[in-house]
Amino acid sequence: MSLINILDVRAGMEIEQAIISPENNQCLLKSGSILTLRNIDKLKELNITEVHIKDRNTIFVSPFDKMQKMLVNDYIQKLRSTAPKNPEANKNDTVVKVAANLERFIVQIAKSEYVLDFLVQLRIINKEKLYDSSIYTGVLSGLIAGCMGLSNEEIIGAIIGGLLHDIGLAEMPTLVGLETLTPQQEKLWLEHPTYGYYFALQHNIPKIIANCIQYHHERWDGSGYPKQLVGEDIPILARIISVCASYADAITKKQPPYMAVEELYGTSGIYYDPAVVSAFVNNIPIYPLGEMVRLSTKEIGIVSNIRKNEGPRPIVKIYYNRVNRPISEDKIIDLGKERTIFIEEIL
Repeated sequence: MSLINILDVRAGMEIEQAIISPENNQCLLKSGSILTLRNIDKLKELNITEVHIKDRNTIFVSPFDKMQKMLVNDYIQKLRSTAPKNPEANKNDTVVKVAANLERFIVQIAKSEYVLDFLVQLRIINKEKLYDSSIYTGVLSGLIAGCMGLSNEEIIGAIIGGLLHDIGLAEMPTLVGLETLTPQQEKLWLEHPTYGYYFALQHNIPKIIANCIQYHHERWDGSGYPKQLVGEDIPILARIISVCASYADAITKKQPPYMAVEELYGTSGIYYDPAVVSAFVNNIPIYPLGEMVRLSTKEIGIVSNIRKNEGPRPIVKIYYNRVNRPISEDKIIDLGKERTIFIEEIL
């Protein structure tokens, strides 16, 4: 048995000796209890400084405790690769402020059992196509909701809605990752927003989030599913998640970012709310500052400014020509002006 400082205690450790409250002598945790992240936080709040642990080298972590830690780490890592802390690496100062708030919000969200439950399922079914894509959608949705000036409650709803938008696919895991679907499989696939909606209600998920799940495949022109809603009849958070999920899915499938954005441009006002598309392209830095990139001209350079131009058209300083030879002249390509040149690859 070891007496361990509460700061060194980890979720999954087994308590050897009951923990008694110093204030009222009540038993807080019985001997043999397995510590969770939640009750560790509670012990800290109650000023418990030391805990008797049976074997500090053995832990019994539940999938939910594991997911709580992974969610916070994965979300913040993706957030900061999308919206770095240094201001000049973002499209504007608003993005910097919104991203700072999202870091606080995700810690709060990660304490929600229903969020953790569904994310465990998504990760088990398909980490890349469901879990990773949902994390990215949750990051983008929170950023766009914040940049559009929505309330904190709506921003949190956008994050959770983005994380859980595809939970209906937990009912049809064999369809995930298939390149082509039979007519019967396609019919079942179209039901996943409705399945997700009822899963959400059964878990007492707030209606604002359940609506995101149900309506994230609705289209601005009414061609979506399952209700064929049109325009502003689609809840604003569902409209945001629709754009962000589409982009995240394209990137997950290794589509070049400029092509994914061009698709959003091309379907703005048809599939997607033009105001949301505009907020996306004007606030999300598609190509990070300082990244080495290959242009469609085959020249190679460094992204040197992402703030000057609106949309995903940064300024690139060229260092190598099309046959990978260093150039001696000072060459700058402003993709905001050179509209026929694109970033083909991030190296």
